Amino acid sequence: MTQADTEKALRDFVAEEYNDGGVQYTIEDATVEGFREGVLLLPHQIKSRVWMAERESGKKTGGILADDMGLGKTISTLTRIVEGRPSGKDKKAGWSGSTLVVCPVALVSQWASEVKKYTSGLRVVQHHGPSRSTDAYELERAHIVVTSYSVITSEYGAFAPAKNEGKGKGKGKKATVQDSDSDEDSDDFSKRLKSTARRGKQKDALFRVKWWRVVLDEAHNIKNRTTKSAIACCALDAKYRWCLTGTPMQNSVEEIYSLIKFLRISPLNDWGTFNTSIAKPVKAGKPVRALKRLQVVLRAIMLRRTKATLINGKPIIELPPRLVNVVECEFNHVEREFYNSVEQKVQKSLEQLEQGDFGKAYTSVLILLLRLRQACNHPALISKDYKGDSEAVSPQTASQNTNSQDDDETDELTGMLAGLGLGKKPCQVCQAPLTAENTWKEDVCVDCEELYKAARKAAADPNSGLPPHSSKTRMIVKILKETEERGEGEKTIIFSQFTSMLDLIEPFLKSEGIKFVRYDGSMNKAARDDSLERISKSKSTKVILISFKAGSTGLNLTCCNNVILVDPWWNPALEDQAFDRAHRFGQERPVNIHKLSVPDSVEQRILELQEKKRALAAATLAGDKLKNMRLGMDELVALFRATGHDDDDSEDD
Repeated sequence: MTQADTEKALRDFVAEEYNDGGVQYTIEDATVEGFREGVLLLPHQIKSRVWMAERESGKKTGGILADDMGLGKTISTLTRIVEGRPSGKDKKAGWSGSTLVVCPVALVSQWASEVKKYTSGLRVVQHHGPSRSTDAYELERAHIVVTSYSVITSEYGAFAPAKNEGKGKGKGKKATVQDSDSDEDSDDFSKRLKSTARRGKQKDALFRVKWWRVVLDEAHNIKNRTTKSAIACCALDAKYRWCLTGTPMQNSVEEIYSLIKFLRISPLNDWGTFNTSIAKPVKAGKPVRALKRLQVVLRAIMLRRTKATLINGKPIIELPPRLVNVVECEFNHVEREFYNSVEQKVQKSLEQLEQGDFGKAYTSVLILLLRLRQACNHPALISKDYKGDSEAVSPQTASQNTNSQDDDETDELTGMLAGLGLGKKPCQVCQAPLTAENTWKEDVCVDCEELYKAARKAAADPNSGLPPHSSKTRMIVKILKETEERGEGEKTIIFSQFTSMLDLIEPFLKSEGIKFVRYDGSMNKAARDDSLERISKSKSTKVILISFKAGSTGLNLTCCNNVILVDPWWNPALEDQAFDRAHRFGQERPVNIHKLSVPDSVEQRILELQEKKRALAAATLAGDKLKNMRLGMDELVALFRATGHDDDDSEDD
C-alpha cells in the first residue's frame, strides 16, 4: 500500500462508524443515583454508562472513551465514578476510594466545577500549585482528586530520584523508557520505588496512593511515549485506568501505543511487541494484517462517537446552528501602501533565501510569512520582536498546552526561533543576517529602517491616547456594536494567534466601554480561572480575549455565542476546535462566527489553502494530523505569491 493508502486505512478503522442497534432507552436508564435532581443522561451517554461499567467488570480494567469534542465525556466519566465505588473488600485490599483525574492545567478548575454542577456529596480536591498537599492520606479521603500533567511529572521526579540506579547511570531518559516498556518491568520498578517512598514534606503524594481509578483527560497529552509526562502517568498505581480523548491518533499509530501502555493491555503494552507487530508494518506500507491486530484490541477497549453519529436515525446531539461568515476587512490607502512595502521587502528576502540552501530556511520563511500576516492585522505589529508571537508560527494543539512544564513537550519551532538569536542575528523584519555594516538599530537592518519607523509611528496616537485603528480593529468594534444591539446575553470570544494583537485590541474595547477579560499563556492559573469565572457569571463582562495557543482546545465557553477569529490559520480543523469552545453541548443560542480576512493579501491565499486542506482535515479524527499542520516548503512559498497556489497537490512534508 502507498503511504496515502496506509493513512486512509488507519483513519477508517479508528473512526469506524458507530451503530447502537436502535436501542430504546427509558427515563430510568437516564437517571443516575448520586447526580443532582433533574440531571438526565443523553442516549449516547447511557450507552457510555453501560459500556464503561462493563469495562470495569471481571478482569477488565478500563479503556478509551474517544467521543468527539463536546459530547460530554466528563458526564459519562462522572457516572462511572459515582456508580463504580470500591467495596469493603476492595478497601481491605489496600485500594483507596479515590479517583484521580489528570488533565491540562487550564481544565483543573473546570473539572472541579463540573463535579459540583452534576453530582452531590462528592468531595473534590484540586491538587495543584505550590501549596498543594504533601499528605497522601488527605488525597485518599477525597472522592475525586484533580491534578495536571505538569504536577504528575513534577511529583514523579520527586518520588523516583533513584530510578536509574543499576540501569545505566547517566543514560537518563532512554534507559528509563526502555526499562519501563513492559508490565513486568514496570511492576517490579513500582515495588522498588514504593519500598523507598518517604512520607513528610516531599511533594510526591500522588505516587503514594493506591488509586481506585485514574482518568487521563485529553489523554493525547501522553501520545509521545518517551516524554516525562507519559512515563509518570504510566507509573501511577491504580485498579482501573481510563483515557478520555477526541483524538486517540493524531500523527501516527505509535501514539495509540502510549495509551495502550498506560491501560496495560497485554501484550501490546510492550514496545517491542507493538513495534514489531504494528508500528513497523504500518511504516513499511504493509498495514493490512497489523491493522487487523490493532482493530481487535481497539474494538474491545475503545468507544468512539462523533457529532455526525446517528442514534435511532437522529444526530447524536442537536446543537443550534453554527453560522460561519468570512468578513472582508478592506485596507485604507495608508494601510495598503504599508502592506505593499512589507510584501516587497519579504519577496526580496525570499528570493535571497532561495539562492542559498532553501531546505534549511524553513523557519526563516515562516517568520517572513508571520510578518506578512502581522501587517494584515496592524502595522504596529511589525516593530514587535517576533519571538513574542512565536506561537503564531505553529500553534500547538491541546497535547502541547502552553501551561505544560514538561521540557520534552517544548515546541520545536519555538526552540528554533530562540536559536536564531545565536551567531548572526537576523533582521527582525526581513530576516537578513545582520553585520556591523548593515545594522541600523534594535536588530533592524538599514534597508528596513523606513519600514520600521513607519510601524513605530503607527504604535501610538498622542492625541487620543489610543493606537491608530487598522482595518481589523475597526471591524472588531463594528461587529461588537452589532452584537450588542441584538439584546441581552450576547457574549463574544475574540481569538488571535498574536498576543501582541490582543494587546492592541484592548484599548479600543476600553474606549468603547466594553468590559472584557483576557486568557493567554502568560497568565497564572488563578488569573485564568478568574477570567473564565467572570465571562461565565458576570452579566456586564461581554468579551474574552483568547490567544489561539492557550485556549483553542479544552475550554467550555457556551456562555459565549459569538466568535471573532482575527487572523486565519491554514489548517481549518484547528480553527474548528477553537469554534467548538462555544459551539458544543450546552449551547442554547445560534453561534455566529466571524473570520476576518484582508482581500488581496496573504490571508486570502490562506483561505484558499484551507479549502485544499479541508478534505484531509475532515478525514482525521480531529484534524490534528501533523501533515495538515506543517506546510511543505512548496506550499509555504506559494502563500507569498499573489497569483495563488501551485497546481501541485502533493503533500510535501
